[in-house]
Amino acid sequence: MKITSVRTHAIAIPHDHGGPPTGFGGSSWPSLNILLVEVATESGLVGWGEAFSYGCMAAVKMLVDRTLAPFLAGQDASDVAGLSYRMQRSMHLFGRYGITTFGISGVDIALWDIAGKAAGLPLRRLLGGPAEVAPLPGYASLLKYRDPELVAKFAKEAVASGYPAIKLHETGFEEACAAREILGPEVPICLDTNCPWTPRQAHEEARRLAELDLHWLEEPIFPPEDFRALARLRRAGKLPLAAGENACTAFQFQQMFEAGAVDFAQPSVTKVGGVSEFLKICTLAETHDVTVVPHCPYFGPGWLATLQVLSAMPHPGWVERFYTKLEATLYPGFTDPDRQGRFGVPDGPGLGMEPDPGVIAHYAVDPCA
Repeated sequence: MKITSVRTHAIAIPHDHGGPPTGFGGSSWPSLNILLVEVATESGLVGWGEAFSYGCMAAVKMLVDRTLAPFLAGQDASDVAGLSYRMQRSMHLFGRYGITTFGISGVDIALWDIAGKAAGLPLRRLLGGPAEVAPLPGYASLLKYRDPELVAKFAKEAVASGYPAIKLHETGFEEACAAREILGPEVPICLDTNCPWTPRQAHEEARRLAELDLHWLEEPIFPPEDFRALARLRRAGKLPLAAGENACTAFQFQQMFEAGAVDFAQPSVTKVGGVSEFLKICTLAETHDVTVVPHCPYFGPGWLATLQVLSAMPHPGWVERFYTKLEATLYPGFTDPDRQGRFGVPDGPGLGMEPDPGVIAHYAVDPCA
């Protein structure tokens, strides 16, 4: 089953999270970028993947189009493990992490989609999961507001809509306090700070935040790969720690786990190297008694891949969902929670569902223009 083409489709879907412009890396995100990777085979099977591209779409698209696509032409699409290894080995000169691994992730997800379609099974069944699966519990991942009143408003709204837990993206103590005050002591609150503090600052902030009884404190230290500093903070015992959205490949997670740095691991299927690396990370986490709670605030094939892999696990953790309103969705019926904040898992072969071609066409952008 030879690969005949690898194509990227860049789309940007406007969204509204109810607050001021939000973003990362020096830019605001009025739209959420999705870089789809389409892998076609001579048998007619087509797989869809997603490469992480928030704020870096042009670079990731060029990597896939100009480096990975020629490398993959004529290769056997059914050799998923072999292609994962050869892509990583052949591209290591360009860096083992970041843009290179984002592109590899998109291809790998598409290859697993093809594998499921070839077998006539949803990905979770291909991974040994159950024939039928209950909806997965989600949590509302609020975007950044920098305003205690807005934090309280949308935290309350998210829980009222059915979500059993929320996550904040704030660094201010007042914003975190506002969420706890409005929700009371029973609702789990996670706090993602996106690597703002030195180790010493993180210890000081953790002492203050301990009174809020957070479910976890996420990425409190810069740089995120300073696992020894994270481990020291964890041993201080103030708060459970979570990290992993900025880690790539199983090797970084192995270093994280061996350091004793986290209680919750957050691999991102669109960043770590795809489904192949995600599965390795899950095994490592189990052997180190670390709970996997994926980083997955995505709206393309990376979202479906996360649902499929989680539903194959014996004890799946929460699934993360950005608390924002999108103008359109690639997967109607599978991107919104039910009244208990749970997400259904599609039963079709591969990732379970094909992306809406009308949405791809309507929201297409050229990030390299």
